Amino acid sequence: MRNTIKKPIASDKGEFVVLCGVEMRRILLISVFMTLCWACIVWSLQQNRQSIQKLTARLRASATENPEYWRGEWQRLGIAAREKAYLYEQWLEEGFLEQGMVVNRHSDGRPSGECDSLLFSSLRYAALTKLGWHDKAYRAWRGIQNAFQNGRWVRHPKCRRKSTSRDMIVGLLVAMTQNPPAEVRQLQKLLNIVDSTGGSVDDGPFYVSRMSPGMGAIMRLMSQQHGVPLREIPEDVRMGFSTLELDAWMAQPGYTAHLNALTLWIELELTDHQPRSALRSVAELIDTALGPLGTPAIKDQRWVWAGHQLATLDRSNLFFEYMELRSAGALTWKTEALLLKKLLEMPQFPDDRLPHNCDRRADYLWQRHSVEYVPRAKATCHETFNGVDFVWMVALLTENL
Repeated sequence: MRNTIKKPIASDKGEFVVLCGVEMRRILLISVFMTLCWACIVWSLQQNRQSIQKLTARLRASATENPEYWRGEWQRLGIAAREKAYLYEQWLEEGFLEQGMVVNRHSDGRPSGECDSLLFSSLRYAALTKLGWHDKAYRAWRGIQNAFQNGRWVRHPKCRRKSTSRDMIVGLLVAMTQNPPAEVRQLQKLLNIVDSTGGSVDDGPFYVSRMSPGMGAIMRLMSQQHGVPLREIPEDVRMGFSTLELDAWMAQPGYTAHLNALTLWIELELTDHQPRSALRSVAELIDTALGPLGTPAIKDQRWVWAGHQLATLDRSNLFFEYMELRSAGALTWKTEALLLKKLLEMPQFPDDRLPHNCDRRADYLWQRHSVEYVPRAKATCHETFNGVDFVWMVALLTENL
């Protein structure tokens, strides 16, 4: 018996051609859009070389005024901030942990915010480590381990229904910069997930769980620093490169800007501790293309530019202001003391209790636009927030106290 092949009818051919045409136009439009974006970034970085140098010089000059006075102020304010952070951490431990991970609480005792817990639990661990509270940090890390279930990192053991997103894993990478117990094994778990999913951090849709090139670059650098053999690093991770310039240029105040600020923080943290570590970036490609015309090198200014871009998005965001100063090499006793003063004066962080929803709309300030720093009119106090945003900033500003 002969095999017969069904010939497509004319209408099928027409539909196929139309679908192919639509898909090709979509790909073409996306390609043109991305090309224009990169062209704008290259032009912006090229045109602002001298202004970035001037910004760096201005920030550093202002930061070094009267060092002895500001050293005393930084110590005084730092001690006060640490005492308050210790109280916040105590209150958090007493009532804002579910299976060892951070949550908020409704007035009737029900937990809330479980589906953001991996991010904020990771930031808490990093903060406790920087504060030198190692016993607390060890217990916090043990809690985070509860989020690894059935071969995947979940947002929280009570939030398995939602796929894990990129920002949750960026938080986990923040924690991994602080050398937690069995760090290489934890990193290998993450690499295995990326390998098994073909380039994602979980089983969610592309816009939720797909690993970005910048995340790949960070995981690649971490793997290299810990001696993971190249053959054990998934191809999607090996091919990663930092897109911080594009991300900062396109960011909007709030969630996306905070994610970019955390990425910038991780890049600085990793390269500060191991300065010779190579982090591939778009800026390197631009420098290569421009050759001797590109002086000073864009790759040497990319962090300053990104930090300034983020800070100008929302000047009320203290984390963004901190990142602008750190990326410019302008963190001094004076600048840290001034940031501590602002932090301690914020009414969103009460002295005698953890923050409520009637103190501010946002549960974690630095992740939201500053319009959410104030409460809604006539808001009733029915939810208490965990206060990790305060502990995080205190840890960054008093690390060397």
